Amino acid sequence: MKRHRLLVVDDDAATLASIRDLFLRAEFDVDTATSGRDALGKLLDGVRPSVVILDARMPVMSGEEVASVMRGYSRFARIPILFLTAWDTRIGFGRDVDVVMRKPFHEGDLVAKIEALVATAPPPP
Repeated sequence: MKRHRLLVVDDDAATLASIRDLFLRAEFDVDTATSGRDALGKLLDGVRPSVVILDARMPVMSGEEVASVMRGYSRFARIPILFLTAWDTRIGFGRDVDVVMRKPFHEGDLVAKIEALVATAPPPP
């Protein structure tokens, strides 16, 4: 059975490493990016995640901007996006994001949300 792949995008190295390690232990394949531009570059270079985990606030290109660009490409438009934010989750983040979770998060809750998104994700290529 093919393992599911995540793309985790966060400019904070500690958060990025923590999420990566959590999902490696949960038997996911994990790609990481430290910026929105880096994430889009990986997608354009052929990384095909089942789900993208995006930090909301990053320098240069926010998570919202990354999500909007992804939805503009037909090959990325159906990839589920989970948005992590320290902001109030009641703030509207637009229709480009499937799930919004507040930081700090409980590891079990994050894994459960990702597993639910993977269940609805289009099959990996």
